[in-house]
Amino acid sequence: MVIISAAICDKNGILFIGRQFQGITTNELREQVRNFPKLISPTQQHTFIDHENQRYIYTPIDNIYIVLITSKNSNIIEDLEVLRILKNVLSDICQQISEESIKKNSFEILLAIDDIISAGLRESTTTSQVQTALEMESSEEKIHLMLTKARENEAKEQAKKHQMEMERKRQEELAQKRNQKQSKAIDNAFKLPQNEEKVNPVPKPEVINENLSTQSQSQVTLKSNVKQAPKKGMQLTKKKESTSFE
Repeated sequence: MVIISAAICDKNGILFIGRQFQGITTNELREQVRNFPKLISPTQQHTFIDHENQRYIYTPIDNIYIVLITSKNSNIIEDLEVLRILKNVLSDICQQISEESIKKNSFEILLAIDDIISAGLRESTTTSQVQTALEMESSEEKIHLMLTKARENEAKEQAKKHQMEMERKRQEELAQKRNQKQSKAIDNAFKLPQNEEKVNPVPKPEVINENLSTQSQSQVTLKSNVKQAPKKGMQLTKKKESTSFE
């Protein structure tokens, strides 16, 4: 059994979802699906059509067709079982099968098709096994989405911190430039103009030295006068002893 492609379309041949397995391009699949409804006879009692070297096996659901495109030598009994599982899984995923619900759940439907058909051959799976696999894949997808969301939030937080750090550095640089301007303005305020004559300071230390020198000379003169002053008062004269020679 070889399944060339699996597709879901409406009765006008508009393709909603398609999966190619054996030697067919997307454009070829679209063309074959577009021509498929024209091959259905109003009085047709069975749900397969042999056309050229291919076979269309389908099941209608309201205005929707689930179609398998197979080779003519494929086992039609096995193909009908694949089609039955696809219909059950599609009904379980979409609840109410419509164009909108099919497009909304296209990712899950494609996963289900891949669980049922692999490389054009039917997998040994049942409807319940496919549903369990979809639930597991859905849980893994939710975990993956949660991890992705967490990484995105972490990246946003890091970007926010980086932006705040850059803003802080910018404010510090502005404050530093402002302080430098203020310091320069203060320095300029205390500087004398170049054409203004400088006033020589009063030599206070020399005046102090002259005063000290004058005071020292006065003290020396006073001491000299004290030494030269005559002694006043009574003075006792010693009586000379007379020596006689007898």
